[in-house]
Amino acid sequence: MPSPTLTRFPLVLASLWLLAASAVGASEVAPRLLAIPRSGHKPSHQWHQASLERRASNATVPLRNVQVAHPPVVPKGGRTCEVVLVQHDFANSYYAPAIVDYTPPVACGAAGEWAAIVLNITVTSNGTQFDRLGSISLSNVEIWRTSTAEPTKNGIIWTTLKDVTHYNPIFAKEGRLMFDENNVNDDTYTGIFTTTLSATFYESTSSFPTPKSADLILPLSTLSTTESQMFTYPGASSTNITIPNTAEAYLEIYATGNGDEEFWYTNLPDEFSDDFDADDGLIAKGPFREVQLLIDGELAGVVIPFPVIYTGGAQPLLWRPIASLRAYDIPSFYIDVTPFIPDLTDSQSHNFTLIVLGQGVDHSVNANWLSYVAAPYATTSTSGGPSSDNKTISTSVTARRTLEISALVTTGSGSKVVSFSQVMSYSNGQKYSRDGETESVEQKTKVAVTSTHGTSIKLSDVYSFPLTITTNYEDYPSGYSAAVGPYEYDRVFTPPPTAGSFETTKSSQTGSASISLNAAGTAYVGNSATSETYAWFDAKGNTFQEEIKAVNSSIVSDSKSGSLSGSGFLLPFPLGSSTLPIFAGEVVDGLAQIVGVALRPMAGKLARQAAAQGGPSP
Repeated sequence: MPSPTLTRFPLVLASLWLLAASAVGASEVAPRLLAIPRSGHKPSHQWHQASLERRASNATVPLRNVQVAHPPVVPKGGRTCEVVLVQHDFANSYYAPAIVDYTPPVACGAAGEWAAIVLNITVTSNGTQFDRLGSISLSNVEIWRTSTAEPTKNGIIWTTLKDVTHYNPIFAKEGRLMFDENNVNDDTYTGIFTTTLSATFYESTSSFPTPKSADLILPLSTLSTTESQMFTYPGASSTNITIPNTAEAYLEIYATGNGDEEFWYTNLPDEFSDDFDADDGLIAKGPFREVQLLIDGELAGVVIPFPVIYTGGAQPLLWRPIASLRAYDIPSFYIDVTPFIPDLTDSQSHNFTLIVLGQGVDHSVNANWLSYVAAPYATTSTSGGPSSDNKTISTSVTARRTLEISALVTTGSGSKVVSFSQVMSYSNGQKYSRDGETESVEQKTKVAVTSTHGTSIKLSDVYSFPLTITTNYEDYPSGYSAAVGPYEYDRVFTPPPTAGSFETTKSSQTGSASISLNAAGTAYVGNSATSETYAWFDAKGNTFQEEIKAVNSSIVSDSKSGSLSGSGFLLPFPLGSSTLPIFAGEVVDGLAQIVGVALRPMAGKLARQAAAQGGPSP
């Protein structure tokens, strides 16, 4: 079995969140296969864009694109300050981010004592352009990983909000804000992204006080003053840090693939590369990816990234006007590095390294990843082969990982055993026909993370990311099609104490889209239908649910409910059992127990809140 390796999983970036030791001993540190047609039978972007525009040629206003999400939870009745941080046209912007000086506002409470901070990105664009990856950082700490819509000839516009309250310590001080978004503008790629980034600061109130925040947030980034803060792997992806006296430390990691790694979850295992010709355009290194954090060379934790489908992915009509899951707000993940505190707080510099492992030789990946009671690698298995009639090739990849790190940590409040554990189960099945012109992928990712400090649960993260997607380029250049679903982001998440509070998100998309040449051969016709269901609630009893459907680039139904929608209390699913529906029937060892630990303390509280608001009990 070949060992895993990558080719460029670019964009790995982290920040270290620290909680300083105090009288109470609290101190924390926060530190396109399927997406585009395969090269070799890949339509040009000009063809693709022109075919999409014909149906909308009579449009007179920009298409409004939406990312389904719950509204940020903010106080009511207090003072607010809205500050425009960046106004910029991203045209020829490769290696040329927008950089501005940041000064904290003073008209809505003392700096660093805000109850909430919400960022707003509003973007317009028209013409021909690919989707582009974006990264926003403040004082070298990445605070938002995002991407763009693909514009239309008549224009597209979208607005996305993000709660960044947990970065309060960074916003409390003057700094340098960087918005990095690489774009090309020429006679072919005419789309320019006209972007406004603003922030709204909310003063604390008696009913909505300032939340707990980290004492210090340290960047694990390139630290460049002129270019992106994102590490590119393979490449330099480490930072040396001297950590002050600290009681708790957590690392937040953003990771996305690019280039041949943009849609890594569709990549062909190396074992089957010889079954295809080079000009079939299939990308190898396999579909499994694991981001590892090494501290002084020792494995400290892993992250299994969310399989983002960018808005040009598979079939762009799928994502108009409903954007693909989390495309505008790519999720981050946390690792508790508190077990390493006894070694890290010695006034010496320590090395933090992020690497991405795949399924190539020596665990390699394709270039472009941006980002010890444990094995150095996950346990993986690859199988498959051709059908009896040699018309199809099927592959299967499975992976499992368990990791547990414990240490006795002594602070001003005494000594306690700190344990950080991760359990992961992964499977990916692929089926190819017609030399890879048709490909189907079914992937399941299930992870449970828990961290306990003594008897207290400090971090709990249980997530499931099912993905089923099929692309068909058999009729190219007469047309091509894609279908997706179920495609889900399901997460039960209690972040570190200074990075927010318990929340549950369950979102799911299904859809299909096609472009074909009409019978007369004079024009291309496109058809699409995409639907999404979204449900969210938090520890305070805030709830939100939305069901939305679009047909041929128009929203045909959109229903919202829940306390944040103004229509009353709603729980998206019951909490009576020790496992969630997202893990039904496929619970790996230890997963059910961790899910139960995460949910049971919440069930009673939510039931009381539901009763108080006249709603149903969970």
